[in-house]
Amino acid sequence: MEIIAIPSFTPGGLNEHFHLEFGKCETFTLITLEGDEITEVKVIENSAAEEHSSRGKQAAQIIKSYRAEKLIVSELGPNASALINSLDIKVYRGPDEEITLKEIVKLYFKGNLKTVSPNDLNKGVLNKNKKK
Repeated sequence: MEIIAIPSFTPGGLNEHFHLEFGKCETFTLITLEGDEITEVKVIENSAAEEHSSRGKQAAQIIKSYRAEKLIVSELGPNASALINSLDIKVYRGPDEEITLKEIVKLYFKGNLKTVSPNDLNKGVLNKNKKK
């Protein structure tokens, strides 16, 4: 069993769109997988979204509290990256477009999402200000 967290818009779920900004997303859709089968889809509110600082770090703690082991994300600030790295959450680079979570899960199952190494996370490769 594995739990994947994906930033999403409200109301969340597989038919909702992927949110490009981790700390500012409205909800996280948590997808539980058993092999290649989705066994549960759970939506949780990102209570950190309205904070003025440390949104990404607080959001990282939220998804970890729900036992997320993996995260699919497009952008991640340096502080959130460092914390996610220390929490041993495996990160996959999501697309830079607002597609449905159902489409993202298909990409994940096909192996089309690239993992971000802990070293690259520490370098801030998902920081929108460092993207080329």
